[in-house]
Amino acid sequence: MTVLQIVANRPAAGKTALAGALLSRMRNAGQRAVWYKPLAANPDTDRDLAFMAQLMAAEPAAVTPPLPQAFNPAADALSVSDQQQSEIAAAVAELSAAYDTVLMEWAVPAGDAGALVLPGYPVLLMWGYTAGAVAEVAAIAGAAQGIGGDLGGIILNGVTYHRQQETEREILEPLRAEGLPVLGAIPESRRMLAPTLQQVADYLDGCWVEEPADLAAAVDRFLIGGNIMDSGPNYFGRYEAQAVITRGGRPDIQMASLQEGTRCLILTGGEEPIEYVRVEAHKHGVPLLLVNADTLEAAERLGGLIEQEPAHTREKVAHFADLLEGCLTGWPDSLPL
Repeated sequence: MTVLQIVANRPAAGKTALAGALLSRMRNAGQRAVWYKPLAANPDTDRDLAFMAQLMAAEPAAVTPPLPQAFNPAADALSVSDQQQSEIAAAVAELSAAYDTVLMEWAVPAGDAGALVLPGYPVLLMWGYTAGAVAEVAAIAGAAQGIGGDLGGIILNGVTYHRQQETEREILEPLRAEGLPVLGAIPESRRMLAPTLQQVADYLDGCWVEEPADLAAAVDRFLIGGNIMDSGPNYFGRYEAQAVITRGGRPDIQMASLQEGTRCLILTGGEEPIEYVRVEAHKHGVPLLLVNADTLEAAERLGGLIEQEPAHTREKVAHFADLLEGCLTGWPDSLPL
């Protein structure tokens, strides 16, 4: 059996995406793998639990992981009692006896004092990148020192496009020079931050004229369909996973945007599309969302989606797995497994 602990410096650093990618890969390879989250700020409403349960549902559970124990993320000193530590250790022992690999995701942030982990099992540190913060070398080294000899790898996640060379030169190389096990850096990705069709519909308070086949499909970009000089295919066919915002009374723009890559048409002004557009949308598999706001108002409101927590989806897990394969040297053989 193998136990791999995953920690991060802050929420939304990519722990669950990493755990989901590893879990899916291991199960696809015929390994018995399970995910376990020992602590959660709100166990009853933690969205990680529901999503990871979906990923594990395909295989009958030999032993069901226990629900996480509650902790207070606002506390000055984040710690667990001896009893909690014993209960978590017992749960890991039971899971280890039933599965080949146990992936433990810790919700408590890792900092200069290290992380709340079980000693004796390898730890993977996922560090959420802060743009331009070269001072993070000291912070990462401090967290690594706190984890100690159990540290098996460090991954920097979400590096902005124009900072990748700087990150390699000024963060990763100094960490490697200190002898730390740096596995590499993952660039930022629109797909990982993209809202789902369900989130878009809920946020705009819209109703489906033509429902999507997959409400969890991600939307990377929003294009406004207006009076453009380019041809429809040239303008609307540039990107994958886009949504086009246009007035409900513009069938010309709607027809031009029904290209491969358009994941949704957002029809504004409360005016339903003509029947021909509905037929073509159904044929191309493009859902139609009707909203009462006008085009500019809808576009402005969508800016607020950035503040919402990105949803976990199978599509994003698969995309993150591709990022890991393409960006980390020797992945996954470089893992401390």
